Amino acid sequence: MSPELQLLVIVLALLGFWAIVMRPARVQQRQVAQLQVELEVGDEVIISAGIFGTVVAIEDDLVRLEIAPGTVVTVARQVVVRRAQEPNEHEHDADDQADAAPDSSTED
Repeated sequence: MSPELQLLVIVLALLGFWAIVMRPARVQQRQVAQLQVELEVGDEVIISAGIFGTVVAIEDDLVRLEIAPGTVVTVARQVVVRRAQEPNEHEHDADDQADAAPDSSTED
């Protein structure tokens, strides 16, 4: 293989790696950063530890989350990674599963 062709293969491999791995990661980082900037009191969010909570106060780089009735924790704004799903989406999933489940009751 000629040196020019080898160089072209290496460049194409690097471009492919960037397109498959690096670009989507940057897009996700931007989305998380945007979410952290747009946080508002009342938002239901998930932090990086997997804990769900409702934003009750925002103070500079700190966010106070209510994780259970009467239980409020203070976390860094940077650990908020996404919004929690809307409760209506969970209800639809439960309704769909209930409709799909066979009726096990029998009449005598």
